[in-house]
Formats: sequence, structure tokens, C-alpha cells
Amino acid sequence: MSYPAPFFAALHRGTAGDLDHYVRVCQGAGSVLELGCGYGRVVTALAAPGRVVVGVERDPQLLAMARQAVQALPKAHQAGVSLCEGDMRTVSLHRGFDRVLIPFGGLYCLLTDDDVDAALANAVRHLAPGGQVALDVYRADAFHRESEPDDVPDDAHEPLCRVEVDGVDYEVLERSTWDKPRQRIDVSYLYVDDHGRAVEGTIAQRYLLEPQLRAALSRAGLRIVELTDRFDPDRPERDSDGSDDALMVVRAEREVGR
Repeated sequence: MSYPAPFFAALHRGTAGDLDHYVRVCQGAGSVLELGCGYGRVVTALAAPGRVVVGVERDPQLLAMARQAVQALPKAHQAGVSLCEGDMRTVSLHRGFDRVLIPFGGLYCLLTDDDVDAALANAVRHLAPGGQVALDVYRADAFHRESEPDDVPDDAHEPLCRVEVDGVDYEVLERSTWDKPRQRIDVSYLYVDDHGRAVEGTIAQRYLLEPQLRAALSRAGLRIVELTDRFDPDRPERDSDGSDDALMVVRAEREVGR
């Protein structure tokens, strides 16, 4: 990821409802591993007295922010949390966890089938007996089926929102490029302050269609326990207009005999 960490953290604050979801998923879990923990948003939400929480992140700037976030927790919550620099495809922690998480579309930052397979296989290697893998990604099936690259303007940045970074106010502009055959979307964010100074960050993503996600989980030796389109179990499954919802929220466990 080519993206200054403080600017990434100021804009990318998760998906509505995801923290509550992962708190529910981890109820009763004595140990949790988050692959791709970023600046510590989920790790700190899951920290609790008596629970082991490990976060793995390959970007050293984001990892430094995560360490600061953990240090801000009450001492009793800090005690079980550890963070390490590593790649979700290859990191080896030599222990199992009750839950292994890949939140906030982290799986889409892996740009080939081999990378996805390596990350999911590594998640399985870190599962304790009876443990579960939990992840969420955005659902692209309808978008991929119904849209064409010409429908996604890529010739200019479009205004998105305003954020504050280190006490400075920035307007954020967004531009996306889409390679439909490769299922690749690169999103560029341009942060411009009131003096015209600009900072840019880019996120490269390769989305999966639902059949591809199901196949990847199966190749890793995972059986889907739940695949839903929402974090909140009390929200209706479909929007009122009947359109596809925007998420695939997954819980899976190791297949018997794998």
C-alpha cells in the first residue's frame, strides 16, 4: 500500500457496524489473531482482561500507530495485546487462536489467487481446535455484472469529504481506475489543504465474486458457517428496493479431516 499512515487512518474508519460485529464474533474467545491490523482499530476494540489479542501488520507506519493506540488502553486491557510486523500470507506465530480475523476488506489487498490462497491457508494454520476464521469484504457481484469501465470516470479526482490530519484540515478527492477482466480497482485519494498543498495515497484492490470467495475458502480447507450481507443480524437482509447489498460477511471453520 502506497499511503501515508496518518492520512489513511483519518479517512478509513471502517464500515458501519463492523466493530460491534467482531465483538460478537469474538464473544467467549480467549485468543484472537487479526491479520492486517492497520492502525489498531479492531485490536483495541477486542482487547479485554484475560484475552490474548495479536495484531499483524506489514506497514511499519500503521503498526506504530497501532502501538500508540494500544498504549492508550487501560493497563488491564493492554496486558494481553501484542503487535508484530509481518505479512498475513507468511507470518508464523507458532500457536493457535480461537478466532482469526481479516476485517475491512483486507483480503482484497491481495492481488492474485496465489496470494489469497496463501493468506487463507495461513489463517487456517493459526486456528486452534474449534476456532473460526471471520472476515468481511464488499460485494462486487452486481457491480461487476452490470457495469462497464466507462461507467467509472478516471480522468479527474472527485470531491469526497473533509478530514483533519495532525491538526490540519484537508479536502479529500477520490479517483478510481477499474480493470474489469482482472477485477482490479485502484483508488487514489488526494488530500489538499487550504494552501493547496497536496498528499496522495493509493489503495490497490482485487475484488472477488461470491463464487470465487467460496472456492478460495474451500481450497484453504474452510467450511462456511455463515455468509451474510450485513453485520447487524437485526437489519433486513435486502434493501427495500430489492438490490444486492454491499457486503459479504463470513464466518468459517476448518473442514473435518483437514
